[in-house]
Amino acid sequence: MSVPHEFVNAALLRRALTHPSVLTEEPGEAHNQRLEFLGDAVLQLVVTDWLCRVRPEWPEGELTKARARLVNATALALLADVWGLAALLRVGKGERTTAVAQNVNVRADAFEAVVAAIYLDAGPARVAELVIPLFEPLLDHLDSLGDPRSRLMEWAQGRGKPVPEYTLVGEEGPDHARQFAVRVSVAGREYGPVSAGSKKEAKARAAQLALDAILGGDGFPAARG
Repeated sequence: MSVPHEFVNAALLRRALTHPSVLTEEPGEAHNQRLEFLGDAVLQLVVTDWLCRVRPEWPEGELTKARARLVNATALALLADVWGLAALLRVGKGERTTAVAQNVNVRADAFEAVVAAIYLDAGPARVAELVIPLFEPLLDHLDSLGDPRSRLMEWAQGRGKPVPEYTLVGEEGPDHARQFAVRVSVAGREYGPVSAGSKKEAKARAAQLALDAILGGDGFPAARG
């Protein structure tokens, strides 16, 4: 598949698909780093607007976590593959034998750059029209993941690890506003402590902390920094 947009300004797409390594051979060539920077902001806005509309019941914290799990290097690299960007990316001769175009961050950057090019060529509504259908299956995946403790248990069991152990390491505050601090141990490592107004919520937060560290903060292997 190719980029599903017919550009009025074809130079935008060429720039979006030009890796900085090309400059070693063509010093005057415009590369995609500035477009990648813009595309990241465009995606953040488009995905935020979409999440607010399709999940009106979610509080700010849940929306923030969902956006982080959707807009990260691994997820964007997969979307770049849907559009076949690795095969279209222009890289320097010295990089052609090192599979740079297959690198997760390079593919994610290319996707963001192409999104920026579409934004500049046709506006945010066109970006949303093209990218939201790509994110919808990922959101469905997030919806099916369950609560953090269940997810952590599934992760451990799926890899033959011991059941996660939660330890109450402290309590403080008055009876009407008690705070409980919990640490979780899984796969030989400890995460936390984290605090909450109930032991149940503290355990859930500890499990989420562990998942964020193990999975990179999303349902995929490693989040983008």
